[in-house]
Order: sequence, then C-alpha cells, then structure tokens
Amino acid sequence: MRLLLSRGLFLLLLALWQLPSGSQPLKAFAYQAWWLPESWRSAPLAQLDRLFFFELKVDVTGAIVERHGWPEEWVELQKSAQKNNLPIDLTLTLFDVGVFNTLFSSDDAVRHFELNCLELATSSSVSGLQFDFEIYSGANAVAIGRYRQALRRLSEKLKQLQPARHLSVFVPVKSESPLYDAETLKLMNDVVLQSYDTHYKSSPNAGPIAPLQGSDALTWKSAVVDGLALGVRSEQLVLTFPFYGYEWPVTDAKLRSKTLKAGNISTFAALTQEQMPDIRISVKERVAQYGAQHDPSTGSSFYKFKNDQGQWVEAWFEDWWSLGRKFDLLTQEKLGGVAFFVLGYDKNELLDYYLQRRGPKNLDALFKQFQ
Repeated sequence: MRLLLSRGLFLLLLALWQLPSGSQPLKAFAYQAWWLPESWRSAPLAQLDRLFFFELKVDVTGAIVERHGWPEEWVELQKSAQKNNLPIDLTLTLFDVGVFNTLFSSDDAVRHFELNCLELATSSSVSGLQFDFEIYSGANAVAIGRYRQALRRLSEKLKQLQPARHLSVFVPVKSESPLYDAETLKLMNDVVLQSYDTHYKSSPNAGPIAPLQGSDALTWKSAVVDGLALGVRSEQLVLTFPFYGYEWPVTDAKLRSKTLKAGNISTFAALTQEQMPDIRISVKERVAQYGAQHDPSTGSSFYKFKNDQGQWVEAWFEDWWSLGRKFDLLTQEKLGGVAFFVLGYDKNELLDYYLQRRGPKNLDALFKQFQ
C-alpha cells in the first residue's frame, strides 16, 4: 500500500511537472569566490544547477594567471560537487581594455589563449568555461572581431569533448564597446547579463544596486530588453543578483542623496572578521538597528540613519522583498534564472528562498523528496 501510494504520488507530481503552463524550473547558478573558500561547505549544492569558480585571470599573452589555487587547493569542493551532481565552470576574467586590445591583436597570443582554455576544460572536474570580460569602452574593432572568432573556435572544440563542455559569457550591458553580437551569443549555453552595480562604490549619488525597474540606466527589466535585442532566447538569459550592498556617507536626509566619498561594501549576512576582514558591515545587523524600507518604484530596499558623528548614511541592498519581485519577472518573462554573487554572503538565506520558490531542479530531485 505504501509503495502504491508513493508511486501514485510520484505520477501525480510528474503530471503536474509536465503541465504546459509550468515550464522547467528556473536555473540557480552561484559564484564560488576564491576569497571565501569555505562558503560552499554549507551551501545547498545538490539544489544548484551550476557553480562558477571565480576567478582565473587572463593576461596579455593569453596565459591563465592568478588561478587562486585551482585546482590543487579545491579538491574537496570538486569531490563534493561530483557527489551532488553539480557542474563546476571556471570563470575567466579580463577587465583591462589595453590588455584586451593587445591580446586579441596578436595571432600568437590568441592561439596561446585558446590552448590554455582547452587545457582547463579537458579536466574531468571542469564542466565548462565562462568568460567574464568586462570591457565598457575603448575596445577596437579588430580585437573584438578576433575575440568573437576565438569564441567560435572554442565553442566547436568544447562541443567535441566527451562529455561536451558548457560555454557561457557574462555580458556587460550599456557598454560602448559591445563584445558580443547575435551570432556569437547563439553559441552560448547561457548568457549571464550584468544586472547589478547600477550604483557602485564611487557613485556620485546613493541609489539601488540592482533595481528591478525605474528610470535608472540599468535595471533588470532594461537588461532583459537589451539581452533579447541581441538575439538571445529568453530561456538563455540569466540575471545576476548581488548578495552585497553599498553604504555611503551622504549630504542630507533626502533619498538618493549626493555621496561625500566612496561607499563601503556590505554583505547581506554577518560574516566573521576571519572570513571577511575588509567587509565589516552586515545588512541584517543594520536593518535590525535602523529598519528596512522598500522602494516600490525600483523594487529595491534601503535604510538611512545618522551615525554617532551626526553624518547621514544611506545604504541600498537586495533582500527577500526585492528577490520576490524579481522572481515574478523571471517567471512572467520565461527567463533562464539567476546567478548569485557571491555564494556565502547571505549565509544561504536568500538563496534558500529562491530555491524553495522555484522548486526541485529536475525530476530526480523531485522524486527524492518523496522517497
């Protein structure tokens, strides 16, 4: 009787899973930062769809430098990911336009770059590569063209590996030097859109980090429009959600006041000094003291207070309230999902909320809940 009930329940769940109105669950990606090396240990790895190891830097010669201990110092993570059927992709970064132009203007450097990428990808513990090349202006047309050609060659070779490797890019939006066109993005398994840092440490005014909507130049809704305009299918689009915020000293009590100097980074949850010696502000602790306010015009949260010196302080962040509204957008627009930056900054509180709302990632996970 118990077996029949379990089988019947599973068949019911299977039928519900396959209803036309219910698409596949939203993807849950997360970035494992090298500077928070233990965060994966408490994370719900079995429920994640992909983990991006952040970061391996690319230099002007095409070499992969500053690997932050990969792979030797991350053996336990690799074993745990394999046990939980969690793919690990390596995120390769390049943030300097001069390095980009020089690298992709040299045939030798491009060949070196491609060989190094393939060497990384052939490791049995690596499921794919992500390129996070954040170039906003100044990239020349020759370098951009050669970068796109390199991605095409890499895509073909990654598909030939057994098993085939995953390929994705992080796309800076509102860039004056767009690195990607529709033809290149069609090669990607996923396209991760920049949808945070609308306001940043040195912003002239305080404001939301990852607004859902509103008049800011970068919002989640405008990022989706830009992504679709590039020819990316909606189910390919993955939005980025920050587990950090910014807190600025500002001139007065008005919302979005002028900042007096660069802001301080906050993490959503309180982390120890040993974990994060340079970030000592916790959003949750601040909210417990000063309260949180929600801005319906942007879909983001903030707090504001006067410190002991009489200085106004304004801070913006993302929380359950804002994530819930972003989740609604993802489902309404049938988007791919979310990439969370970075794993551990929220002690999995916001991550767990998202995972619970989206449900099991596949049928295996669904069935295991009822065994």
